[in-house]
Amino acid sequence: MLKRWSFFKNSGISFKTLSILFTLKFILGISVYYVYTYYYTDRKTADVFKYFDDAKYLYDHVYHHHQVRFWKIIFGIQNESSEIHNHLKETNYWFKPHASNVFNDNRTVIRFNAVIYLFSFGYYHVHTLVLSTLSFIGLTGIYRTYIYEFSERKKELILACFLIPSVLFWGSGILKESILIFGIGIFVFAFTRVIYVKKNIKYILVVLGTLGLLAITKTYVLIVLIPSVLAWIMIYYFKLQKIGWTFFMVNIGLIVLVFNAKHINQSIDLTGNLKYKQRDFINVARDTKAGSTIKLGELDDTAWSYLKNTPQAIVNGMFRPTLIEVKNIFFALTAIENTFFMVLIILVLFFFKKPTIKQLPYLYFGLYFTLLLTILIGLTVPVLGAIARYKIPIMPFTMSILLLSIDYLKIKKILHNKL
Repeated sequence: MLKRWSFFKNSGISFKTLSILFTLKFILGISVYYVYTYYYTDRKTADVFKYFDDAKYLYDHVYHHHQVRFWKIIFGIQNESSEIHNHLKETNYWFKPHASNVFNDNRTVIRFNAVIYLFSFGYYHVHTLVLSTLSFIGLTGIYRTYIYEFSERKKELILACFLIPSVLFWGSGILKESILIFGIGIFVFAFTRVIYVKKNIKYILVVLGTLGLLAITKTYVLIVLIPSVLAWIMIYYFKLQKIGWTFFMVNIGLIVLVFNAKHINQSIDLTGNLKYKQRDFINVARDTKAGSTIKLGELDDTAWSYLKNTPQAIVNGMFRPTLIEVKNIFFALTAIENTFFMVLIILVLFFFKKPTIKQLPYLYFGLYFTLLLTILIGLTVPVLGAIARYKIPIMPFTMSILLLSIDYLKIKKILHNKL
């Protein structure tokens, strides 16, 4: 696949380098299994097993005896019927313990693994291989998106897209993050191709397909993407010159719309869903006695509750855990990454490289997508370990826009003068 598929052949990365990067990713994907087998030994609470185990149940007890019912479960047909409901209630994670109006995305990953089970026959690392491959495709999509206008920054983009340790680890296992990275990466790649390269049906179908995938995997990620996508479309088709101002106004406009959606249609209560999502996370953290719980400001139905908690949400989502909050090796790795991001932000402030007019949409897209998703995570997730995982899909964007915004020639000149 790496050698023959044009998607990889046209990336500008050699087959040898791609092979090394993918092998590293797959090895890290396998390591997730061993960490949760020998270090975190409670299989029932491990996300890397719970989707796989429920898929195993569907394969063993439904597919072998009632294939029609199995496919109805996969496609969401008549899942409320008594005969299918009786099967589903035997799973552990199809139904969440704390019911809410928020879409249950566990079911997407369970269904996905149940389909893989048809040809994996229960071999766990076949699932690891499939998820690692999808994640690698997504990361390559992000790389190809940015290399289109930043061709001179190949090394920086390889580092940002393929070599962030936490993305290599969490983004390679049997987790939602692997599917998310695939969906986001391929969406951004196809979307930019539709705008700048080929407005053909293939890329349009890919855009629509990945939007659908994001809608059933993490709906809030899709919502966060929408304003920046709209801004980019407006800039391209209306030839707008004030790119930063356009991204800002569209993002602010849609945020205002989100807060007022329930006044337009009472069934669309997005802020209410976010409030319930926060409560779900808090309840789960309490029930599982999570060891890295942090206190969050409570969200209510007012815009003020979101606004006043946003600064702390940015800190929580982007910079925590810090080095002084390290409790284990995973916290240490995340804290080191967070510290590295802080250093990069400082370097950008002092050694900013002015982008070209064509490069600006790429940077603003990454900036607003990263910022909004960071705020959402920081507002709703009360566990530092979970925060480290949930921000995995945006980290390649964060790293890319930071590394692409530093003027390394200025740094070299200063170092040369001092030496």
